[in-house]
Amino acid sequence: MEQRADLHVHTKASDGTLTPTEVVRVAKDIGLAAVGIADHDTVDGIDEALDAGRQFGIEIVPAIEISTVYGSGDEVHILGYFINHNDTSLVEKLRVLNEARWERGRMMVERLRAAGVPLDFERVAELADGGAIGRPHVARALCEIGAAPSIDAAFGRYLVEGAPGYVERFKLSPRDAVRMVIEAGGVACCAHVAKLKDDSLLLELISEGLKAIEVYHPDHPAAASKYYDKFARQRGLIVTGGSDAHCIEGGHHGGIGSVTVAYDVVAELKAAAKR
Repeated sequence: MEQRADLHVHTKASDGTLTPTEVVRVAKDIGLAAVGIADHDTVDGIDEALDAGRQFGIEIVPAIEISTVYGSGDEVHILGYFINHNDTSLVEKLRVLNEARWERGRMMVERLRAAGVPLDFERVAELADGGAIGRPHVARALCEIGAAPSIDAAFGRYLVEGAPGYVERFKLSPRDAVRMVIEAGGVACCAHVAKLKDDSLLLELISEGLKAIEVYHPDHPAAASKYYDKFARQRGLIVTGGSDAHCIEGGHHGGIGSVTVAYDVVAELKAAAKR
């Protein structure tokens, strides 16, 4: 049977609900050969995941998902695979990003309270459990107080652009994120590329050293995956994919292993990182 890998999974180190050890255990139980630990703007879950990988006999791909802003405010996420997660320059830059995440979380709560939603920042911080605060933590807190029936409803009602709790993120550019990944010895990959408005940004990032694109993702229609698979192969890019699992009840993404790629992709990424 072909070995498979899920290269895009989140843990409690950012906005997932499972610890790195729990993520690795689930990945092993469903028969994956490898799992990519790709938390938002933090590498804090990687060491625990590597320990669990040795314990359960499954390969861990040390990764990160960096949140960036492009153009008039469009969100673009850059994945970094096989990074040196102990790189001092990377760790310092992520510290700045995470301070900005905490401040953004505070501002979201303040705006929601001003709009009459009785949310406590302390509860949002508890849900983050020491990890990088993100909108899913605010959404979960909103669901707890009955302000929304589901995570997706909380986003739509309160946390998207134009909604009462929306706050712009810290403005890091996609180019900066690609450079961060490369300087930390990793392979830069554009996440869920079908969400981009056009391909011009991808072409810019390829010139900066982008080596992969996430073709297979739960938000991608089959036609989009087919298009970007061809796009990648024509330009010598590595084709990646993953579930983007957060394991949040009521969230719209599937569980760990719901989207996978052949294990050969892990070998390609590893070879590209060594080069």
